[in-house]
Amino acid sequence: MLGLSFAARFPKRVSDLVLVGCGTYDSATRAIFKHTLDRRLGDEGRRKIRALQDRLAAESDKARRDMILGELGAAYMKLESYDLLETAPSSDELPADDAGHNETWSDALRLQQEGIEPAIFRKISARVLMIHGDIDPHPGALTHELLRQFIPALEYVQLDRCGHEPWRERHAHVRFVEVVRAWLAPR
Repeated sequence: MLGLSFAARFPKRVSDLVLVGCGTYDSATRAIFKHTLDRRLGDEGRRKIRALQDRLAAESDKARRDMILGELGAAYMKLESYDLLETAPSSDELPADDAGHNETWSDALRLQQEGIEPAIFRKISARVLMIHGDIDPHPGALTHELLRQFIPALEYVQLDRCGHEPWRERHAHVRFVEVVRAWLAPR
């Protein structure tokens, strides 16, 4: 999502853009995403997530807030995956930043509510490819359909047996790399 925001604001600085597991750009797709996650959580998962959210809400120490956010991210990533490779690099290995996460997501929602995004994506001159796993709870096909209204040349590749992080998926990581390499190959 940040790649799209950057490409819209600085179109001459971006020639090719690959979106991987793109997030949502309207309330309808966010509702589908949340419903899918909730269904996958089940009662025990909901209790675990609620407990982590309660801990986060009660915590004032920045380092502990970041740690709890990391735990939340790891719990959600399990729901967003299909069959993860144990040895693949994970976004969970990056340090969590609760304040940065909240500021970034609040700004993304504000831009959408004000009608700035995705409308500003009309300014994007780069080639854009959206790669999405069929098991990713983010509704890829619907997001692609929405974004094509603003980025007419947006291409879409769906990977089978794949969640939100294709480079970590046992059945999709090779195909993911092949698709990205082919897309970014010199023309």
